[in-house]
Amino acid sequence: MWARNADWVGTEVEDSFVMIDLATGTYLALNRTASIVWKALETPQTREAIESQLIERFAVSVDDCTTAVGALLDQMRDLKIAHLV
Repeated sequence: MWARNADWVGTEVEDSFVMIDLATGTYLALNRTASIVWKALETPQTREAIESQLIERFAVSVDDCTTAVGALLDQMRDLKIAHLV
Protein backbone atom coordinates (compact mmCIF):
# COMPACT_ATOMS: atom_id res chain seq x y z
CA MET A 1 0.00 0.00 0.00
CA TRP A 2 1.17 3.48 -0.87
CA ALA A 3 0.41 6.51 1.31
CA ARG A 4 1.15 10.21 1.39
CA ASN A 5 3.88 11.71 3.51
CA ALA A 6 1.85 13.89 5.92
CA ASP A 7 4.54 16.63 5.96
CA TRP A 8 3.53 17.66 2.40
CA VAL A 9 0.61 20.00 1.75
CA GLY A 10 -0.45 21.78 -1.39
CA THR A 11 -3.02 23.42 -3.59
CA GLU A 12 -4.00 23.53 -7.24
CA VAL A 13 -2.50 26.38 -9.26
CA GLU A 14 -3.68 26.48 -12.87
CA ASP A 15 -2.65 23.16 -14.49
CA SER A 16 -0.46 21.87 -11.67
CA PHE A 17 -0.53 21.08 -7.98
CA VAL A 18 2.03 23.07 -5.97
CA MET A 19 3.29 21.43 -2.79
CA ILE A 20 5.55 22.27 0.15
CA ASP A 21 7.15 20.03 2.75
CA LEU A 22 6.34 21.77 6.04
CA ALA A 23 9.25 20.07 7.78
CA THR A 24 11.96 21.18 5.31
CA GLY A 25 10.49 24.03 3.27
CA THR A 26 11.12 22.10 0.05
CA TYR A 27 8.56 22.80 -2.64
CA LEU A 28 7.61 21.33 -6.01
CA ALA A 29 4.84 21.21 -8.57
CA LEU A 30 3.07 18.08 -9.71
CA ASN A 31 1.79 17.72 -13.26
CA ARG A 32 -1.80 16.65 -13.94
CA THR A 33 -1.15 12.91 -13.74
CA ALA A 34 0.99 13.12 -10.61
CA SER A 35 -1.66 15.36 -9.06
CA ILE A 36 -4.31 12.70 -9.70
CA VAL A 37 -2.08 10.08 -8.06
CA TRP A 38 -1.52 12.41 -5.08
CA LYS A 39 -5.27 12.85 -4.68
CA ALA A 40 -5.77 9.08 -4.92
CA LEU A 41 -3.33 8.69 -2.03
CA GLU A 42 -5.63 10.62 0.30
CA THR A 43 -6.22 7.13 1.65
CA PRO A 44 -3.59 4.40 1.28
CA GLN A 45 -3.86 2.65 -2.09
CA THR A 46 -2.27 -0.28 -3.83
CA ARG A 47 -0.37 0.42 -7.02
CA GLU A 48 -2.96 -1.60 -8.89
CA ALA A 49 -5.81 0.55 -7.54
CA ILE A 50 -4.01 3.70 -8.69
CA GLU A 51 -3.44 2.18 -12.11
CA SER A 52 -7.13 1.26 -12.40
CA GLN A 53 -8.16 4.84 -11.63
CA LEU A 54 -5.82 6.21 -14.31
CA ILE A 55 -6.89 3.63 -16.91
CA GLU A 56 -10.53 4.62 -16.33
CA ARG A 57 -9.70 8.32 -16.67
CA PHE A 58 -7.23 8.33 -19.57
CA ALA A 59 -6.89 6.54 -22.89
CA VAL A 60 -3.81 4.54 -21.92
CA SER A 61 -2.85 0.90 -22.30
CA VAL A 62 -2.46 -1.28 -19.24
CA ASP A 63 1.25 -1.84 -19.99
CA ASP A 64 1.98 1.87 -20.45
CA CYS A 65 0.04 2.75 -17.31
CA THR A 66 1.82 0.09 -15.24
CA THR A 67 5.21 1.36 -16.38
CA ALA A 68 4.33 5.04 -15.80
CA VAL A 69 2.74 4.52 -12.38
CA GLY A 70 5.66 2.41 -11.21
CA ALA A 71 8.13 5.10 -12.25
CA LEU A 72 6.01 7.87 -10.70
CA LEU A 73 5.63 6.09 -7.37
CA ASP A 74 9.38 5.42 -7.28
CA GLN A 75 10.01 9.11 -7.90
CA MET A 76 7.47 10.11 -5.24
CA ARG A 77 9.21 7.76 -2.80
CA ASP A 78 12.62 9.23 -3.68
CA LEU A 79 11.27 12.76 -3.12
CA LYS A 80 9.69 11.59 0.16
CA ILE A 81 6.22 12.63 -1.02
CA ALA A 82 4.80 9.12 -0.65
CA HIS A 83 5.92 5.86 0.89
CA LEU A 84 5.00 2.21 1.20
CA VAL A 85 3.08 1.27 4.33
